[in-house]
Amino acid sequence: MVLLFLSGSPLDRSNGIEGPRGTPQRFVGSFFWGGSYPGDMRIGDDATVGERIAYYRRRRGYSQAVLSGLLGRSEEWLSQIERGARDLDRLSVIRQVADALRIEPTKLLPGPFHATPRQTANGTVGTAPDAVPAIETAMLRYDGMASLVGVPERDVVDLEDLRRRISVAYVCSQTEQWSRMAPLVPDMIADSYHAVRQADDDAALRRARSLEALVYRVTSGMLDRLGESRLPWVAAERSMAAAEQTDDPLLIAGGAWRLAVVLRHAGRISESTEVPIAAADALRARDRNATPGHLSVYGSLMLKGAVGAATSNDHATAQDCLREVDRTAERLGEDRNDFWLAFGPTNVAIHRVWLALEMGDPGRAVDLADSVPLDRLPAELAERRVSHLITVAWARYLRRDYREALDSLRDARECAPEQLLFTGRVHAMLRGMLQRERRSVKRDLRELADFVGVVA
Repeated sequence: MVLLFLSGSPLDRSNGIEGPRGTPQRFVGSFFWGGSYPGDMRIGDDATVGERIAYYRRRRGYSQAVLSGLLGRSEEWLSQIERGARDLDRLSVIRQVADALRIEPTKLLPGPFHATPRQTANGTVGTAPDAVPAIETAMLRYDGMASLVGVPERDVVDLEDLRRRISVAYVCSQTEQWSRMAPLVPDMIADSYHAVRQADDDAALRRARSLEALVYRVTSGMLDRLGESRLPWVAAERSMAAAEQTDDPLLIAGGAWRLAVVLRHAGRISESTEVPIAAADALRARDRNATPGHLSVYGSLMLKGAVGAATSNDHATAQDCLREVDRTAERLGEDRNDFWLAFGPTNVAIHRVWLALEMGDPGRAVDLADSVPLDRLPAELAERRVSHLITVAWARYLRRDYREALDSLRDARECAPEQLLFTGRVHAMLRGMLQRERRSVKRDLRELADFVGVVA
């Protein structure tokens, strides 16, 4: 059972330090007082990376001089990080700090996003986090506890109707409409569970397992976007387990792609590189008769390998992966979305901008951004377009080009407003600009910060 392989209980948000949702808490800045006695100070979900480092450093009993010495950094560098004068969002550095503090890297990352309902031209957004408890309950009931407490009886599942709902969920995922998607998830989890158990032959079982794999992959992606730390991992592992039982190499590859994402976000950087490259190697054995879909999924995996390698500062492996990506994109010759994995020349160009930034060169990222043909992306890949705009905004923010950074964020809001609400880098940028507020951007900055829910 998947639940047994993760430390602690993945479906329990107490996480040893942070209080579970619903627990009465009294906030004091970014910290709150809780627990069984007044001196039990814990860190709140909204604390920045710097505030978290300061909290765990003091808890470990380290001075700034000691921790900076362990990191090979200056004391001034650490002081700037802790007080918010310098930004830190590179996972490779966060992992180094976590190792020095002897904690999990996820403890240095902000907690789950909370619901921030906002009215837009297309309706209410920002409510997706409200559905997380129901999704968590469904994940627990329709796997971890099913054999112990039983599950409610359900009519025979219409596989075509379930497939249609899954397609809607993936469209929502790729257009960042999380508040539209979230209410669909609990029933999809339940129906995929029952579909597997209602299958009356091997072919029907494979079809049901395929749908189950897709349900858990898109669920993992949504939970990941909402900032959940353990649930995305559980969902990704279930997706992979279901895919492996179908013997479909492309479905298995899609599961590996999603697993690589959650591994990286959990600070398991080496595994986040190894998993997609290993999955790509498995596909390469079938390369001779590769279909366009085969090439697209293979290229997506190699892109994830490049991302993992860049995060761990392994520039040589990142470049090796990119060469293979370029070869595959050229062979494919078009932008595709097979198995809901966007791949093609445009997404490769988008990743080159991100990789330049991840490897510490915001100037090169800005230069490369000028050659990205965003107009080639179809409307249903809004997430790719907005992710690129946020990357460009971050690069400009690091160069203190606040006007240009804000313009990129405003363009992103027009395309997929909910992506801004649930992207930590956007919150960090707006918080940083508010702290260093300039008259030239004051009105636009405050309006966007109010929409996202960020205060100085």
